Amino acid sequence: MPVPSNKYDKSLRWALSLTRCATYAVLLLLSLCTLPVSAAAVADNQNYLRFGVLPLQSPTKLASMFLPVTDYLGKKLGRPVQFVTAPNFSSFMQRVARREYDLIYLNPLLYRRSRESGYRAIVKVADEPFTGILVVQKNSPIKSLSAQSLPPGTRIGFPDPDAFAATVMTRQYLQNLGIDVEQQMHVQYFGSQDSALLALHSSLVDIIGTWRPSFRSMPQAMQQSLTIIAETPPQPQMPIALVADLAPELSDKIRQVLLQMSSDSEGAGIVARLGFSRGFELASDAEYLELGE
Repeated sequence: MPVPSNKYDKSLRWALSLTRCATYAVLLLLSLCTLPVSAAAVADNQNYLRFGVLPLQSPTKLASMFLPVTDYLGKKLGRPVQFVTAPNFSSFMQRVARREYDLIYLNPLLYRRSRESGYRAIVKVADEPFTGILVVQKNSPIKSLSAQSLPPGTRIGFPDPDAFAATVMTRQYLQNLGIDVEQQMHVQYFGSQDSALLALHSSLVDIIGTWRPSFRSMPQAMQQSLTIIAETPPQPQMPIALVADLAPELSDKIRQVLLQMSSDSEGAGIVARLGFSRGFELASDAEYLELGE
């Protein structure tokens, strides 16, 4: 997460640095914790299934969201399922390319790339439209978006270049408005949705691209200090994909468990905490192939 070196006070930069260090410390701990389990899995004929989750948010937040999912899947499948993530989008996709994950939860654009490594979507989030949003502080002078009204030197923040809703879709939206992001704005990447939102709240940037689930997950006081000024057209929702060499019976069982997850009280509570009001629905591979790069 870049920390500006000019007019922002040292205490704020120090706090953000601590946040970044804490994030990587937790990621390291999570990675180390998976090593003995992975070795056991190899010794036990690959009994463990590895569920890779794109690092959309901080590792602690992702773990709190998805560990209940992996526990639930493990009970229903009768075999352990690990939650695993990565330090950033790039390393996550490198692991996808090496087929280190059995299941993956990722954005639609990166799913297209995962197909080259043998992954196929089985379900997708059955919820609100998948859109990107542009957010400013409530007291911001930016009230609308156009090439003419944008203040000179506007600083814009994004999570990661490969964040589909938050970066790719919002950049395309701005381009369609006639705004040249690279020429008219100062662009910064902050590594995660949470970090981008924190940067905006701390006045390190003037506007950010993100998506609604991350915005809703932030503390209420932070949400109340920010406002959404634009939303992109929708694209297909976030999919869960399986690596192609899983046994067909196991693939079918995973699909059914996910589809039925919201129909029992335990599963419904888990998907509600994820922010998915209706759980999962069947995904069509074709709908993702129509997405542009």
